[in-house]
Amino acid sequence: MDYKVLYRKYRPKNFSKLVGQDNIKEILLNSIVNKKLSHAYIFTGPRGTGKTSTAKIFAKTVNCENLIDNNPCEKCAFCLSFNDSPDIIEIDAASNNGVDEIREIRENIKILPSYAKYKIYIIDEVHMLSASAWNAFLKTLEEPPKHVIFILATTEIQKVPITVLSRCQRFDFQRISDEIITDLLKKIIQNEKISIEEEAINEIAKMSDGGLRDALSILDQLSKLNEKITIETLKNTYGVITNKEITDLFNNYHNNKLIEVLKQVDTFRNSGVEANILITKMLEYLLNQLIENKINKINSSELENLITDLENCYQKNNKYILIKAILLKNIKINNENSIISEETPKKEPKEEQKENTKIISREIISVPKKDQITDEIINIRINNSFVDANLNLKREFTKNWQCLVDNLIKKEEYKLGSLLKDTTVEVVSPTNVLLSTESYSNSILINSISNEISLNLKKQFDISIKVICLDKNCWLEEKNNYIKNKKLKKYEFITEPESILENEAINSAESIFGDELVEVN
Repeated sequence: MDYKVLYRKYRPKNFSKLVGQDNIKEILLNSIVNKKLSHAYIFTGPRGTGKTSTAKIFAKTVNCENLIDNNPCEKCAFCLSFNDSPDIIEIDAASNNGVDEIREIRENIKILPSYAKYKIYIIDEVHMLSASAWNAFLKTLEEPPKHVIFILATTEIQKVPITVLSRCQRFDFQRISDEIITDLLKKIIQNEKISIEEEAINEIAKMSDGGLRDALSILDQLSKLNEKITIETLKNTYGVITNKEITDLFNNYHNNKLIEVLKQVDTFRNSGVEANILITKMLEYLLNQLIENKINKINSSELENLITDLENCYQKNNKYILIKAILLKNIKINNENSIISEETPKKEPKEEQKENTKIISREIISVPKKDQITDEIINIRINNSFVDANLNLKREFTKNWQCLVDNLIKKEEYKLGSLLKDTTVEVVSPTNVLLSTESYSNSILINSISNEISLNLKKQFDISIKVICLDKNCWLEEKNNYIKNKKLKKYEFITEPESILENEAINSAESIFGDELVEVN
């Protein structure tokens, strides 16, 4: 096969062509020139940063018969036969990770090199060796024959035993900067006569996350197109988000255009953009804005809260739903406590409210409504949950709560059912129930429909009870406060101010939960 993919075609063949690892290059070159070679090296770092390439260059340089400016001459017998040399042994530890393979190495190292100065073993993904293989390898690694050099490479240095690390010289490879990757890509693009936009080159460098091999693989794939590579090409092929799209998203966010914000997030999801990529792009934008605010001494508390909420999304499920919920929670509202975009109809408020309740049901998000519970109501409901709290009531309510969740799932309201299923019933009094959930964003969502939940509980189980939900950290704080204060003060019932018209709440509850009764055995 004549064609070679770009990362193989442009793999560096000497230290002068190696980019991004100048400190490592200098140390290894000096050790060769001064003939102060170690018997074992271990290279660690992210994928695509040059570990295997450096190992091969080192093996070639140390065995070259006539170095020219500290680079292999490419003319001696060893250089000409390097790719097929029996004295350079590459081993993939992922598929050769047992004791038998190590025993074979121990036997083979006794044999002198065929025609090189050193027999060099390059063991890639060395962290994949089994525990017994490591034990069998230790003595050989500590005292190999003088004609043998081991070079180990790994992306997961934490999995390599400390007894092995202490026997090797360790080199940590760093991610290659976007500037270096961009410069190299431009040279290759010129050589290969690839038609591509400048913005697309910069985006490929960012997508590679410091791995030059990844950048070349992306460029190689896109070069097969019979058209100019643009940022739109990257969007369609890899689900890339441009800086302009993120800027537009936050412009709509700052202008309180809720509908446009949610549409943009849906567009990203439908285009196949990974949620983590969207979160990272959003955080990059917000970080730059935060730095600017700090420099200009502008209050940034709201910005910091948004950053914190987005950071917590990385390890969560249903990330796109949480992104919507976080934007909804932090977006500013007008004096009438509702969000109005250019496309939001201003007439027929009942229809608008009906549409909003559908959003709650289908997407588990909602436009903040006039019945949004306030901090005052939250504190009252927390207090009232502790008044005459009863363990028997808690057990009975927990059964009803599970029945409510099961009913939602039967009706294929999976997202809402999943939201409520992730809650824990913590405290139940005759008038109030306090729930907890792992996610702060989820607690906000549940509280936004707490009145509807209460009405549905009344309808299905004939229970008159008000609901409040806290994230786990807040719940533990409230629990500790209760334990400390219960002997010092008496928790007395506080009447909650009216915050919602009953008929509006009933309509909203039916839109979310349906109007069917549930039989409880």
